[in-house]
Amino acid sequence: MTTTTTDRTPALATRPASGPATSPKHRGARTLDGGTRWLGRVLVAISIAFLLVPAIAIAIMSFANDARVSFPPREWGFDRYIAVFTSGKWGGPTLLSIEVAIWTAIGCLLIALPLVLALKRGRFPARGVLEGVAVAPLIIPISAYAVGMYAVFAQLDLLGEKPGIVLAHIVHGLPLVVIVLSTSLEQIKPDLELAAMTMGASRLRAWTGVTLRLLTPSIAAAFLFGFISSFDEAVFITFLGGPGLVTLPKYIFDSVQYSVDPAITAMATLLMLATTALMLLGTALRKEPK
Repeated sequence: MTTTTTDRTPALATRPASGPATSPKHRGARTLDGGTRWLGRVLVAISIAFLLVPAIAIAIMSFANDARVSFPPREWGFDRYIAVFTSGKWGGPTLLSIEVAIWTAIGCLLIALPLVLALKRGRFPARGVLEGVAVAPLIIPISAYAVGMYAVFAQLDLLGEKPGIVLAHIVHGLPLVVIVLSTSLEQIKPDLELAAMTMGASRLRAWTGVTLRLLTPSIAAAFLFGFISSFDEAVFITFLGGPGLVTLPKYIFDSVQYSVDPAITAMATLLMLATTALMLLGTALRKEPK
């Protein structure tokens, strides 16, 4: 019995491994999986380069002292940034964009906050339809939306008026604010409100003392996202603003279309930095409620 076991052990040890792990089919699947993984990495790298290379090129050209916009720059300096802050041409459009964006963010919050509370805490029919209507502007092309608003605003005498632009921007930014608040409110358990009401708090007191307090960072983030959606918007102001209202994106668009001001590269760089900083701040504020 011992001899048989001893004789078979080398045979088992020297027997070549076989099975699914070394089959040609499995090797082909692993090769295909590796190729797909590398192809995905290449596509991601190309997409990132496609998004970042123009922004990097604009940032580089903003430090040129050339009379015209060209790449690569021949002379380096800060003349274009000095022109942005001293020429007096950029201040008015920038202040108008900030004013419109602040009113837009406030309007989006005033509409989105009770809407989200009703959708996530209420019990009534057609909640899904109402939520779909709230995010519908994300699906409809913005140019088609602007044409429809032009016809409506012409009847209401809102063309070229600041309240009309704010209203259009609220419609444009509302879906993003609703999405930010909805995802955050879903993380706050209704049991906390019920616990507050069992301790004697009213429904309104439970909402304001518990839910809204936990939702405060997300409300601030939603405000920033609503601000950014208005501050960077250039389609509605082009259709509805008229010659009297020129925001910063429209001024940049007109400068590129009619006469390229070299200082536009510096302003575009500052705009990208400001928008990125606000986006990062809004993302940081969207911490998970505890």
